[in-house]
Parts: sequence; C-alpha cells; structure tokens
Amino acid sequence: MSEAVHLFGAVASAYARHRITYPTAFFELFLGQLVSNPLVWDCGCGSGQAAIDLATAGARVIATDASAAQLAAARPHPQISYQLAEACSSGLDSASVDGVLVAAAVHWFAGDDFNTEMRRVCKSGAVVAWIGYLPLRLKDPRLQSSLDEFHSVTLGPWWPAERRWVEQSYAGLAFPAEEWPFPTGLWIERHWTLTELIAHLGTWSAVQRSREAGSDPLPNLQAELAGLWPELGQAALLVRWPFMGRWGQL
Repeated sequence: MSEAVHLFGAVASAYARHRITYPTAFFELFLGQLVSNPLVWDCGCGSGQAAIDLATAGARVIATDASAAQLAAARPHPQISYQLAEACSSGLDSASVDGVLVAAAVHWFAGDDFNTEMRRVCKSGAVVAWIGYLPLRLKDPRLQSSLDEFHSVTLGPWWPAERRWVEQSYAGLAFPAEEWPFPTGLWIERHWTLTELIAHLGTWSAVQRSREAGSDPLPNLQAELAGLWPELGQAALLVRWPFMGRWGQL
C-alpha cells in the first residue's frame, strides 16, 4: 500500500478536483440492501468521492485512507468521519458496520489480511462492494485510438502490477462474501473539454510514476489530441467509462 500512498498523496489536490464519481443508481442499490440509517466503511476513500455519494444517499460513513494528504483534500460532510488508517488495520470496532465499500482502490490491498479485517468489522449479513471503472471511451475513433495507445503503449511500462486486477474487473481476487451478480449497463459519464480530460489523466498512477522518473507524458498527448478535438480542444465531448465491480453479502 505504501506506493499508492506516495503516488496519490503527491497529486491529492488534483485528485480531489478531477477524479470521477460513480453512478447514483448503484449507491441506491447498495443502500437498498442495508438496514435503515446504515453505517458504511468506505475503505481507501482517497479524497472522499464515494464517501460523499454514500452520505448523500443516506448512509453514515467512516471513510479511511492511508494517505494524510488525500484526507486533507476531502470535502467535509456531517455524516462522514474521515480517519487515517491502513486497510488491513482499520481501527474500527468489531462487528460495527453494516456495509463495506471500496471504490477504485481494492487492487492496492486485496488479499487475506484485508478480507480478515472486513469480516472482523462487519456485522452478520453486511454487504461488501468493490467498485471501479474500465478505460474511458470517446465517440470519435481517432481520439479513442490515440487514448488507447497512450494507455497501453506510452504508459505500458509505468502501470503498477496491481493495475491488472482493474482491467479484469477484480476477477481473480479472493472475494470474502457470498457473491451476487453485479449490476450491468451502468456507465459513468462526463462532458469534458480537452483540458479537463488531461487534468483527469494527470491523476493516473502510471502518469505519476512516469513523471517521477523525469518524463511527463501529458504535454505530447495534449498536443496530439488538440489537432483532433473539436474547437481545438474547447468543445465539451461526452466521455464514458464502463462501471464495474463485485459485490455480495457476508
């Protein structure tokens, strides 16, 4: 987990501004499986995107992250308690939470130790959800081709090994609960200018690793895309991510 703390802590402010959020419909489905006024543990909360959505949907949330910089960038909410803690040693009371949500983070700490911690802190019948998203989609095939090459070729050497679990929608990771079919047909959608897209790409772990090695890959990409993007990058285009994950009940 230490590399993730370093990588995302270094871009905590940008992460809070430019990281995407998740479909409202999923949070409604998730909380619909829980008792009324539930207490949910948002593990690896980063700067609190999913925690805010959970609280807005009606949950009380304990949101933990191992990065103090990420937590410092999180937006306060009266129903959220942000706490500095490692995923496998949360400090939460045993049998205290009604649900666990991990948003775009479980690949950093999944394994027996984390599953043991989840079982410890969950009440009987608690619901566990690991959510995330697959690579983004643009309608213009020329833009999509450039972004696919950037993702797989330019950044290929820089993606952490854990990234493979995201590409597999977390398949292959040991899941601690009785698994349910994950909701299908949900997408994350934004209308972004080129500048907004580039700002989001700047939060990627592979971009940060490349920068730390002395090479920022984004200026060349932005110059390439500007020639393809309507209005020289000023038009707001539909950007879509397939929403994915795993969930079930302990």
